[in-house]
Amino acid sequence: MTDEIKKAKDAAYRFLSYRQRSKKELIDKLKEKKFSYKAIEDVVQGLEKYNYINDADFAFNWAEGRVRTRRIGPIILRSELLKKGISKDIVDKTLKEIYNKYSERSLVIDALNSKAKMQKDMPEEKKKRRLYSFLAQRGFSYEIINEILGEMVIEIKGA
Repeated sequence: MTDEIKKAKDAAYRFLSYRQRSKKELIDKLKEKKFSYKAIEDVVQGLEKYNYINDADFAFNWAEGRVRTRRIGPIILRSELLKKGISKDIVDKTLKEIYNKYSERSLVIDALNSKAKMQKDMPEEKKKRRLYSFLAQRGFSYEIINEILGEMVIEIKGA
């Protein structure tokens, strides 16, 4: 093992010690540190061999953490995973798994519960526009937002 490969491997271990990373994130970090293409390739192959980097595991763990803590929708989550270099196939599979485990509908309702309380004295139409915008920015689809906001109005009128 050459000295450069050893230094690249040490840098990769340090980078991975903070949190799990995607293959692209690791490669970008090693390129940033000016390691040669050969050293980066050798280190990445070794780390993949021992499952220190695994894009499918990373994607699921990243997505689950983001959904649990931020209550984000599939549109934003897809964008984040693609930016991290995760392949489209893995992203699609991950989104399917995540939104089978965490109902998109319940995530929208959780997000709405916290936001709607702050806007209780606002006129209905203005409140609906703001809540729509809030949910769209969180990455939820037009269909689910309209469905749930429509139900919310029915519940308020019926009360």
